[in-house]
Amino acid sequence: MRTPPVTVHSRNWQRSRVLVLNATFQALCEVPAERAVTLVAIGAAESVADHEPRVPIRAQHLEIPLPVTIRLFEYVYVPHTATVTDTSRATYAGVFRRDRHSCAYCADQAATTIDHVVPRSRGGTNSWANLVACCRPCNQRKADRTPQEAGMALLWEPKVPNHIEKAQHRIWRRLAAI
Repeated sequence: MRTPPVTVHSRNWQRSRVLVLNATFQALCEVPAERAVTLVAIGAAESVADHEPRVPIRAQHLEIPLPVTIRLFEYVYVPHTATVTDTSRATYAGVFRRDRHSCAYCADQAATTIDHVVPRSRGGTNSWANLVACCRPCNQRKADRTPQEAGMALLWEPKVPNHIEKAQHRIWRRLAAI
């Protein structure tokens, strides 16, 4: 069961998160709204998209609309990190988070087990492309078989999650609409 989104208003805006873009519009990270407002107030960043409906953040001599996305004025060098691929080792918690606790075979929202698409007994690995969240009945029904042998179809292709990339695509879509 998912919790409904919280409506942001002047009393709870501090708990929201704001996407930070580099000077080149590349997504860097998410920061607390207080930090984002501070960066805009001191002139280190600009608001790219504001929260709708408008939530004004007020100080004695300043009023800033609550941003959803900010862009830094100065480029921040980000050292290249190891790329995570579909064949990289995955964690069970990461698989549940990626699949939103939904069964990959029946879409039940109460997935409590992890299934190896290619069973470990047949050389399947603990990689992002081989692990899916699964409800107990589907996992027992599939057992030590491939989905094709069990007559079950995957509802989505398991792959490595990339949350920053998703945020980057949202920003590009928003900027294209301007």
